[in-house]
Amino acid sequence: MAILLLLLLGEASSEESVLDGASSASSGIAAQDILAQIRSGESLDYNNVTITGELYLGPGDGPIKQSIRITNSRFQGPVRIVGVTFDEFLDLRGCIFQDEVSFIKSRFLGDAKFAGAKFGKQADFAETYFQGPASFISTSFQNDSSFGSAQFDGDAVFLDCSFASDVDFNYAKFLRSGSFLNANFEDVSFFETQFAGQVTFRSAQFKGNATFAATRFESDVLFRAARFWKGSTFGLSSFGGLADYGNVDFNKTAFFGGVKFADLAYFANARFNGDLILEGARLYSMQLDNATFSERSKINLNSTDFSKFVVHWSILQNRMVYNGAAYLALVKNYKSLEWFDEADECYYQYRRIGQDQAPWGWDKLSDIISWLSCGYGVRVSYTAFWCLFTILIFGLIFWAGKGMNKFEIEGMELPGDTRLKPSKRVSFTDALYFSIAMFTTSQAPVNTYPVGVYKHLAMAEGILGWFFLGLFVVVLSAVLIR
Repeated sequence: MAILLLLLLGEASSEESVLDGASSASSGIAAQDILAQIRSGESLDYNNVTITGELYLGPGDGPIKQSIRITNSRFQGPVRIVGVTFDEFLDLRGCIFQDEVSFIKSRFLGDAKFAGAKFGKQADFAETYFQGPASFISTSFQNDSSFGSAQFDGDAVFLDCSFASDVDFNYAKFLRSGSFLNANFEDVSFFETQFAGQVTFRSAQFKGNATFAATRFESDVLFRAARFWKGSTFGLSSFGGLADYGNVDFNKTAFFGGVKFADLAYFANARFNGDLILEGARLYSMQLDNATFSERSKINLNSTDFSKFVVHWSILQNRMVYNGAAYLALVKNYKSLEWFDEADECYYQYRRIGQDQAPWGWDKLSDIISWLSCGYGVRVSYTAFWCLFTILIFGLIFWAGKGMNKFEIEGMELPGDTRLKPSKRVSFTDALYFSIAMFTTSQAPVNTYPVGVYKHLAMAEGILGWFFLGLFVVVLSAVLIR
């Protein structure tokens, strides 16, 4: 990729030198004279000329066997080249096309050079075949353009290219590398486009809607530092290699529904001002480290199948579109990453949302009990709190209500001696001690006993003690065993 970029930069430099070396004077030539020269088989080599009239070549003109070079020139009339085969190179670098241009169904067997060209009106390259390299470096399309069903057998270079209006590459095939580095798009569509080799959209600007629906990226694709100003659609696309979306800005909804990432999907440091939709996607490995979302952004993982999803729960929390299977898949994912605390946080939120949405009944009541008592099995602190709270509240009740008596033995009297004297009131410390004993063992200390209705409260505390202590052991074991 680095070698390709160096070659592209070298070509761009040479093209700039061509533009700089052009004569300031411009001579006029009729389109009919150009056509006559082409049909005679004579090579063309013009620089800085103005071509007037309509330039038309059709299938009946047969293949053009000579090379054609017309650089830094101006075409005032329409250019219609339909179904024509160019056996040698076509060099139209730096040309200005004031009217419509069409190369529909044409075939370029040599190099096709359009670097620095400006298309003022509609430009149509639909169903065009490029056997050799196709260079559109710094080319400007100021109106609608189309490369629909075009095929690029050689390298396709749209470096620094500008599309000021709608452009479509629907059903196009890029069989080698493609470069849209620093390209500027308005509305663009790559519907069912095939990229067999590496392709880069690094630092590209998508100012309108960007559609990559059902696109096939069979090798690595780079969108790093690109910016999508409006909606971006990658639905049903497939990625066979690395998909690099690092540092990408998504200002609106980023739709990746039904996509297939066979390799790493790298979204580190990406920024989402809208929703991220991955519904029905299949992810081998996706990385969202340090990604940022707006306050209103939602993340849809419904029916998403992923083997490895590297994203901290703090990023997803309160943004997930609720789906039980998605939450449970995330819990499993976090456990496989050994992020156990995040697995607990994810599971806890899953149960809380499910509880809120459930209708009232025994299931919801049991969920509420599970939530309050142990945080659905992942909050051992909840159970510890209830243990301490139960001991304290019962201790206060026994002390404030004088619900227990304590025997004080004077001298060396034996148990059962008639000189045993019951105290009128125990201290709060003794009441707390009594509560701890009832909670942990269900048995009162030997010299203390409850009286009246407090006997039933003591029994209730013993039952709660067995329940909470058992629950505490179970929850703590589940945490420690990991």
